[in-house]
Amino acid sequence: MKRLLRALPALMVLLLAAAPALYYQVGLYVYFEIAKTDLDCTNHAPYNTPANFEPHLYPENIESYTHQWNDTIVSNIDQYYMESWENATIYLKDEPISISAWYVEQDTDSPWVILIHGIRSCKANHEVLIPAGMLSKNGINVLMIDLRDHWQSTVEDELVSAGQREWRDVLAALSWLQDEKGVSPQHIGLYGASMGAGTAALTFAQEPSVQSVFLDSVYFSMDTILREELEYQGLPPVLVDAGIFAGKVYSGDDIVDIEPYEAAENLNGRWMFIAQSNNDTRIRLHHGNNMCEAAMEHSEHVECWFADSAVQFTTDDGDEAMLAHVTLMLTQPEMYEQKLVEFFTQSLSMEV
Repeated sequence: MKRLLRALPALMVLLLAAAPALYYQVGLYVYFEIAKTDLDCTNHAPYNTPANFEPHLYPENIESYTHQWNDTIVSNIDQYYMESWENATIYLKDEPISISAWYVEQDTDSPWVILIHGIRSCKANHEVLIPAGMLSKNGINVLMIDLRDHWQSTVEDELVSAGQREWRDVLAALSWLQDEKGVSPQHIGLYGASMGAGTAALTFAQEPSVQSVFLDSVYFSMDTILREELEYQGLPPVLVDAGIFAGKVYSGDDIVDIEPYEAAENLNGRWMFIAQSNNDTRIRLHHGNNMCEAAMEHSEHVECWFADSAVQFTTDDGDEAMLAHVTLMLTQPEMYEQKLVEFFTQSLSMEV
């Protein structure tokens, strides 16, 4: 016992010395779980194009649904197919990054909307293609992009920064439209879904020349969504600080540097639309509500739409599953199209 007592101070010193390394290793695991990407676009890429696409859903932990698969947009989705499109490669001026894009130009006198996908997704996902088709059908030009570390764009480190780096890709797309198409920034809007909405919000907060942004299922606070994301993945939310620390050390990313809510605080009379399913468990409804309340304090050009929306579908394995995240475009397509088109028509000064 005396020998153990004599050794105790040395053991305490060793534990204290090892604590930072252990903290970093735990944080690194958390960071990789949060930030990992999917270069295959979660299997959307092989079969979807602007001219022919369909939704492919993933299971979400919800208990009830409002629509079955055959009740949704899938029965009439071909009205949003875009028969012809162009490929583009957009180069960032200050980084060795190239962004892969599709665009559909309907009219040189019409405004443009840049559409931004969610995490582990890409421009071949229905969350981009359906709203792009809705806009294109109504004469609005669309530019669909792959963010860095997604599908056909530059692979930097196979990690996502939840918009902290990716907003610069959107800024490059804005510059490309101005340089290549001669479009005034006052006639360019942003659309984003899920992490794409967060990225659109960060861009909107940083670039005051952009007049309007449509946010489908946006997160309000980075710190809050990270804690909820850990809980969603079955990890203790208290580890989020370790993950943030490891991200700073490993990649230099501070994934809470810019907050999406800064877009609402910096509206200065600009236009914002917020949409979300009441049943969403992937990004909880309080994010959309908080963004809506904050935005309304800073502009009269804010509209918010929350509605019940959850889809029951059959997985590739034959199991029954449900999804309520980014589903309004599937379950209420006519209303979604109307609100989307009217918002950008009004905010980008296009005649109705």
